[in-house]
Amino acid sequence: MIQYKIDTLNLTSDGSVKSDCADITFFNSGTTTIVLNNSLSIAPGTSISITANVNEIDRTTYNYYFTGGGTNILIVFRKIYI
Repeated sequence: MIQYKIDTLNLTSDGSVKSDCADITFFNSGTTTIVLNNSLSIAPGTSISITANVNEIDRTTYNYYFTGGGTNILIVFRKIYI
């Protein structure tokens, strides 16, 4: 049996997140659009998930920034093996 935990981050300013996990989900809980790695827009109330296969770990550093006026809230869920 492989054990894991779900790590939750609540981010409110532009920055980056190092994945170091199997699965990662970016959920826009605010009212502004989030741009992920200068290529993907995440609209308010939507999310994107990136999943790995068995025995894979994502080592990507994801850069993000908020656009427009409003409330900036990015919630990140990471599935981390322990």
